[in-house]
Amino acid sequence: MTDYKEIIKKNIWEFRDWIGTRPSENPVQETKFYRGVEDISVSLVDWSHNPYKGMFTIATATWGGVWQTDKWSKVSPEARFMVVNAILHRKSLPNAMETPSFVFEIAGPSRSAFDQIVRVRIGSVTGSMGWRDNNHSNIGFRVPDGIWKDDERRQRFIKGRLQDKQDYVDELATGQSNWQDARSTLPISALHRWSIAFNFMSLSNFMAKRLMFNEQADTVATAWLMRERLSERFPLLAMFCRPASDWSRKCTEHVNDEMSQAFGCLFRCSGRWPCDLADDKYSFNESCSDRKTIMTQTGIYIPEGVEGMPSLDMSYNSLNDKDKKLFEEN
Repeated sequence: MTDYKEIIKKNIWEFRDWIGTRPSENPVQETKFYRGVEDISVSLVDWSHNPYKGMFTIATATWGGVWQTDKWSKVSPEARFMVVNAILHRKSLPNAMETPSFVFEIAGPSRSAFDQIVRVRIGSVTGSMGWRDNNHSNIGFRVPDGIWKDDERRQRFIKGRLQDKQDYVDELATGQSNWQDARSTLPISALHRWSIAFNFMSLSNFMAKRLMFNEQADTVATAWLMRERLSERFPLLAMFCRPASDWSRKCTEHVNDEMSQAFGCLFRCSGRWPCDLADDKYSFNESCSDRKTIMTQTGIYIPEGVEGMPSLDMSYNSLNDKDKKLFEEN
């Protein structure tokens, strides 16, 4: 067994290498620019082994006597699915949906997208790349697609970010203990990395908001990529991660209420669902983000509003084999 105390005595830096907490210190200075939502990396790195069993166990705990345990093993896969389907449609107490947990690792969105995503406060925790704890001389920048498509605007953007990077490097060169000061020169378009954990209730609520196209493109693309990673392992759960407007079957990006518009309504609705508001209520005449652009740049498919929506009466046999395997697990 490794004696970590001896490693610390010998060389604290060797110890930090061993446990993975050493900062990035002297990277080669370079600056890459990324168009729109291209090259965003999302990984599902940890998850509940069988989220359906956990949800079933919590939801059925109320009924039966003291010794009526292990109910999962005593009912059919079809009965297990019927309970879980009711849970996912929010026909039971909500606590069962808080049972499964999922951990994502995300790299490449802008710092501003990170700031939007981590506003989730209940049922989620986040760990984030340090901006004063690392040398970011090699950090890249994300260019909004509207700027990228216009040569003049793109060149102006690139020129400005290269100057920001040079200011950062020059600040680093002023002496030791200056990473904290230097970070103030980097803009919110700089790339970021973080890890975030959710219980399923929190994740589905987060998705309802961030899958809608009224957020900036890399925020929306990151949410859809998270849904895609979830779908690869738990297709049934991913079916229940939809934009809020898909559930209501009407536009919820803006609501026809004068007071609610005092706090937003900058951008035109995406057109995914009909909107009650007249065009002259918007400050800008296009949506924050675009479904087709995100699909092209991420390589994933985004369903239309009614496409693939779950129903309370869907059958066990309609499930993906990955889900069936978990419902049949004893």
